[in-house]
Amino acid sequence: MPNELISIIMPAHNAAKFIGDSINSVLKQSYSNWELLIINDGSTDNTLSIAKEYAETDSRIRVITQANQKQGVARNNGIKNSKGIWIGFLDADDLWYPEKLEKQIATSLMFPEVDVIYTDGWIFRDNDLENTSPYISITDRLIEGREMYKLEYSYNYIPILAVIVKRSLIHKTGLQDEQPAIQGCEDWDYWIRMAKAGAHFYGMPDKLFYYRKHGNNMSDNSIAMLLARVTVLIKNFDPEFIDKNDALVIIKSLAFPLINRLIKNERFEDANFILKGMQHIAPSVSYKLIRGLINTFKANAYIPVAVIGKIARM
Repeated sequence: MPNELISIIMPAHNAAKFIGDSINSVLKQSYSNWELLIINDGSTDNTLSIAKEYAETDSRIRVITQANQKQGVARNNGIKNSKGIWIGFLDADDLWYPEKLEKQIATSLMFPEVDVIYTDGWIFRDNDLENTSPYISITDRLIEGREMYKLEYSYNYIPILAVIVKRSLIHKTGLQDEQPAIQGCEDWDYWIRMAKAGAHFYGMPDKLFYYRKHGNNMSDNSIAMLLARVTVLIKNFDPEFIDKNDALVIIKSLAFPLINRLIKNERFEDANFILKGMQHIAPSVSYKLIRGLINTFKANAYIPVAVIGKIARM
């Protein structure tokens, strides 16, 4: 078994309720050659003091503080300050099984060409580990970049707490996207970018993480999350990897309901941003018409835009 250093990046914003459990799940790892970088992202509760208490008792833990700038900036800050050959990610409310890192390093020996190793795992709510559901994933096989691009373009099968990534791939791909519109889906964006860069992925069937859902998660149906999802799809469209019509079928299913909600909430700039992106992929009279209605009638454009959107999705 090699003894390669794994750098674990943990963004933490007002995570006092759960961060101790997350740190303890790192301390319990059977693989001991790791460093944990906790990025205190402008917390206003006692997240920082809890993190510092752990750092004082274990030299492998470091705490970095920044103004609140969301997950992408926090993770990038951690990556820049890390030293490991492998980079892992664990949010401050999630948990790992004790054997996670050890089994991933063992897998890296069996598949030396692999750049991203992720595991299967569980979803639970709040503190209830007795009631779990499986995370939807694709495991037990090696997946090359072009295939992973197509898989990920339809759905994010890789939760960020599941992976370890070779530092060499991060050098090739770059850091995570920090733009505000993509936050909440910056990990999904990262896997698609890595796939386009030619990375090899391996999904382990072992269930080695617990992804926690609670009241502070970004809802899958929130406007912010839907906007992030559509932004990822528009940004990462590449006709060399996916047919534009196939891409638009995926995008339209999210974009038109979101545009209607944005109009209702008078977020006309965001609605136009989505339409411009779709227009760039495949020019359409309907996209121009919807933009014209929004710019002319503002919130009153909701009904005609809903009708046109329904027709455009047929």
